[in-house]
Amino acid sequence: RGNASRRGACEPPPAIISTYLGPDMTSYLEAYKSGKSGPYVPAVKDLDLGVGFMAPLQVPAEDRNRTSPFPFGGHRFEFRAVGSSQNVSLVNTVLATICADAFKEFADKIEAGAKPQQGAAEALEA
Repeated sequence: RGNASRRGACEPPPAIISTYLGPDMTSYLEAYKSGKSGPYVPAVKDLDLGVGFMAPLQVPAEDRNRTSPFPFGGHRFEFRAVGSSQNVSLVNTVLATICADAFKEFADKIEAGAKPQQGAAEALEA
């Protein structure tokens, strides 16, 4: 049976996918939506392992939210909704199609004369 119900006691993968962006990415997108631009720079924190011969490690400060099926982990999204015994090829095809459709919407707006920031802000409002 594998790890198909890995998210909890006997929970199947969710029917509705939401994502957790964390406070850094959420703040960045809110600022971008209001017209501010700049690079995304996620916060880091020091992880002290408690041993004197090793310097503390810098790790992303983002909460990776281990229970989210589609969390944002610093510089990428992770997709965790597929059970380990399932083939991910169809899921990846569907996700790629969804992304391509969203990029087409952006491209259509830009080609019609909208500024890229305007199109992104409208998408973030949805």
